Amino acid sequence: MSERLPLSLSNCRILIVGLGLMGASLALALRGKCKALYGVDQNEDTRRLALMHEVVDAVWQDVTQTRSVDMMILAVPVGQILRLLGQLNVILQTPTVIMDIGSTKTAICQAMEGLAEHLDPIGGHPMCGKETLGIQSAEAAIYQGAPFALVPLTRTSPYAKSLAEQLVTAIGSRVVWLDAETHDRMVAAVSHLPYLVASALTLSTPLELTSLIGPGFRSSTRLAATPTSMMLDVLRTNRLFILEAIERVHVELAQLKSLLNQEAYEALNQRLNAAAEHLQKILQKG
Repeated sequence: MSERLPLSLSNCRILIVGLGLMGASLALALRGKCKALYGVDQNEDTRRLALMHEVVDAVWQDVTQTRSVDMMILAVPVGQILRLLGQLNVILQTPTVIMDIGSTKTAICQAMEGLAEHLDPIGGHPMCGKETLGIQSAEAAIYQGAPFALVPLTRTSPYAKSLAEQLVTAIGSRVVWLDAETHDRMVAAVSHLPYLVASALTLSTPLELTSLIGPGFRSSTRLAATPTSMMLDVLRTNRLFILEAIERVHVELAQLKSLLNQEAYEALNQRLNAAAEHLQKILQKG
């Protein structure tokens, strides 16, 4: 397989399956950086817009209709990624690097282990996006400066690793090499839990309070607008790590509630200052 795969991204033919926000934005970021750029999307309007705005060179409705490529990127929700991985051994007959950009990695990497020998898998996850999905919201800039996790399998070849790293660098993102379990534990805390916290805060806010809603509430709850079509599979495939993260927040909230209930304002002040200091450390390290 190594003799047939290109080492250079500029010589690579890439197929992106799913031209929603992430897939179309990735295509825009890759324009002019690879040999050919193709797309697959089941939505007719999405395919029309992709061609109208020259997001890709060609687009098809189904993976089975496409031509041979060097790299296939699965940019659909996690559940669809898992279903596609179960079909690729039959669909793809030539050596191909398979990369996904799903939000969880353990289940996906386990499914990738079942790919045929001529398929070369590597997991990926860019830490960027918007609450509004769809090709209409796509822009190359969302990848600029963003951390991009790459999660190789034991079987992943040096060629696939090199090609994935070239791609991440080309779109302006920052490579972070991780194993699947570490990735899922980390994103449970910094991505999946914030979505649930934003949802809980939104649901606990009575409608009669809306006249006083300002930027603080809006920024704290914006993730609640993320469509469940993307998030339910994420929550299902990363359930245990998310539950651990929820428990840590529960402990902190219980402590703050206890201090407030006791009117222990000096201790409360110390705890809140500790949170502000910890936030600065988190942001500086990131």
